[in-house]
Amino acid sequence: MGDVSQALNWYIGEVIKLPQSDISSAVRSREWFIDLVKQEINGRTGEPALYPERNTLNFGSYFKGTKVAAVDEFDILVILDSNHGIFSQNGIGIGSGLGRANPNPKYNEEYKKSDGSGVSPTKLLNWLKDVVESATGKYGVEAPVRNGQTITATIKSKDLKLDLVPAGVFRHNSSGETFYNIPRGDLGNGWILTTPHRDIERLKEVAYNKKNFRNVIRLCKRIRDTYNFSVSSFAIESAIVEYADGNYWYGDLYPDFRVVLKNLIKAFRGGVIPDPFDNQNNLIAGVANQDRCADRLKKIIEGMDACADWERQDEVRGRIYELLENQQD
Repeated sequence: MGDVSQALNWYIGEVIKLPQSDISSAVRSREWFIDLVKQEINGRTGEPALYPERNTLNFGSYFKGTKVAAVDEFDILVILDSNHGIFSQNGIGIGSGLGRANPNPKYNEEYKKSDGSGVSPTKLLNWLKDVVESATGKYGVEAPVRNGQTITATIKSKDLKLDLVPAGVFRHNSSGETFYNIPRGDLGNGWILTTPHRDIERLKEVAYNKKNFRNVIRLCKRIRDTYNFSVSSFAIESAIVEYADGNYWYGDLYPDFRVVLKNLIKAFRGGVIPDPFDNQNNLIAGVANQDRCADRLKKIIEGMDACADWERQDEVRGRIYELLENQQD
């Protein structure tokens, strides 16, 4: 087992390491980009406004220490003033909008669904796309595109992608906790709730004293990328965090990675990875080829097991590289 753990550590250090020299440059570019978007929104009248208490919220892999390879992408909530809003689930209001806008243009008819049932995620995404294009088009930023629940812009000179998500901000009627609603990104044109701050806190709590916990997540995300799984990185991460929260952690990279892969196989076969912050939401609902994902993970486990007793470490490394990079025969 030691040989496979060593090979996995080599893979982490050589193949999916984060190039520190690029991080500070990427962060500066992110801040520059966000400032342009904020200025554009603040300069508009009669349109959705930024929430005055907190305009944006960074989330995603980089901020949780689970980023894979280069720092080439940031996820950002663009928080919109939601004064007078009500967030409902199954027809029941569970949260009240926060902010100061009065009247609040976010709730104008032009941003509502065609049936008048509430604010349209599609229309807010289109609005944000126009904002980003107007704010950054003359600065070498490619025309933004809508990508599911996000607006994706690319800073060409840095090869840096920024995924912006429009978010309403609410206070939960029961718990008093602040949460956000973001587009679901599906054909149903619906919203889901999210609490990115709690997501980061939970991962930190679960990772405590678990050696290589974040690296196991990074390995699984790398497999997702190299094998072109259509399941989201967040779904994979959520399944791993949930598993680790209630099961024994060995502190040895190979057995921990192996058992996490087995748990992911079970989740893919069962077709359910619950959203930890919205029990109404299955993170892999509608995801195609879940059995294919499970089959690929099973072959990776079998491949690791087969080389566990090999004597030559260079051969073990080569096999691990082939397995994780999808270069099998």
